[in-house]
Amino acid sequence: MTPEVHKPHPAWVVAVERGLSGLCTAVSAIGAVSLAGMFALVLGAVVMRYGWSRPLDFTEELCGLLMTLAVFTLLPMTVLKEINIRVTVVSQALPAMGQRVLFVLGQLILWAFVAVFVYQAGGISEFTSMLGLKTEQSRLPLAPFMWTATVAMGLVGVVGVWRTFYPVQPAPEDEVHP
Repeated sequence: MTPEVHKPHPAWVVAVERGLSGLCTAVSAIGAVSLAGMFALVLGAVVMRYGWSRPLDFTEELCGLLMTLAVFTLLPMTVLKEINIRVTVVSQALPAMGQRVLFVLGQLILWAFVAVFVYQAGGISEFTSMLGLKTEQSRLPLAPFMWTATVAMGLVGVVGVWRTFYPVQPAPEDEVHP
């Protein structure tokens, strides 16, 4: 079996790839800050509870929002780098064309999911903004969290479309499965 030789992409493809990577990195930074904030919040809550017997009332509420934000803002980079979990039992048994067909089918499912999600979440985010809804205990506005998650999922859709036409080309030394 001879290794495939891939010719370099045109300059515009490289520019789009670089732009998407920068955008996904910026959005991922929000996720990283959210995870760090969760850690600091839980640590502070433990110290307050056991050190001063005065627990923080809003820890669970805010940690839930930060966790949701982290999940949604880290998804675009996951899809861009194609580091999501895949079950390849069937696709490995197929020839290259069959593998490509299954990949495109999976991408079409991703597109459909993202389209429905963004449509529904956009309406909910708009409703949340319109009413100025806030969290129950700490009275934090919900709209920024909702809009950030919705926009991040929209970016997942854009990246998913891009990856359908320009999938990651693994280097020959990359091992996909340990």
